[in-house]
Amino acid sequence: MKRKIVRVGASLCILLPKDVIKDMEWDFGDEIDLILDEEDEKVVLRQPKKKEMKEKTYFEDFNRFLSDYNEVLANIESREE
Repeated sequence: MKRKIVRVGASLCILLPKDVIKDMEWDFGDEIDLILDEEDEKVVLRQPKKKEMKEKTYFEDFNRFLSDYNEVLANIESREE
């Protein structure tokens, strides 16, 4: 499939057909990976690889701890009174 390079404002762009966008399930604002293979003189566009595990923050861990041990913590409080 041949595409022309077009000017959009101050940038040069390559427009992709709607069918390609639809097949890849991309939408406006989505991020995609662009891989430049200079040796083979090609550019590859692909769906970004999804992270297998979401990075957790300290607060997420602490909130999970509070949720898991809320009843135990409440009993400790009531015994001290």
